[in-house]
Amino acid sequence: MKIKHIILSIVTLTSTHIFADQCLYPHNEPLIMGDETKKLITQQARNTWEDWIWRGDIYQCASQGIQRCDYQWGKSVANAYAWNVGGTLNLGSIPVIGKYLPGSINAGYTKTKTLTSSYTWGVTLDKGWSAQPVQIVVRRWMRGVYKGTYVQTGAKCDGGGIGQLFRPARTSMYRFDPNRIATTWTSNVAISTKVKYHVFR
Repeated sequence: MKIKHIILSIVTLTSTHIFADQCLYPHNEPLIMGDETKKLITQQARNTWEDWIWRGDIYQCASQGIQRCDYQWGKSVANAYAWNVGGTLNLGSIPVIGKYLPGSINAGYTKTKTLTSSYTWGVTLDKGWSAQPVQIVVRRWMRGVYKGTYVQTGAKCDGGGIGQLFRPARTSMYRFDPNRIATTWTSNVAISTKVKYHVFR
């Protein structure tokens, strides 16, 4: 029985994450987000919507003298687009430290991305119809939370280090809590991209 209790205690200790207190001088805010903060989705819309980020020149097939036209733009284009549109990420309400901002669903956070497209295929138009190359970002409305944050412990520190001996101590000691909700966010998030010819009359 004693052996079983010892084994159980060892397993419990190794499976429990212990977060040591850290001095994050000169911060003294109640909460701070960092690299360990996760951006979780708690609600999302069923449907997506199309954000047309670029429209090229319009080509029109003649309405007389021919039955149809074969059109190919034959060029490449690159345009930047925002990862999120509308809503609020609330990144300004709580300080953020570390290499990445917790702004994306996956690893790093970038405010903009680039969509590069080559229109090397063609489209057949009936007479009188028009075609226009377009780039589209497919978006979905989402809501979520930032989970995991540094929580102020109330203890003081001055950051230490040479040349910093006379800095006044502040309540800059923090402990990371992986289950603490820092704040909420809402946004129209980019789900995918696509390119096409917009055919119309």
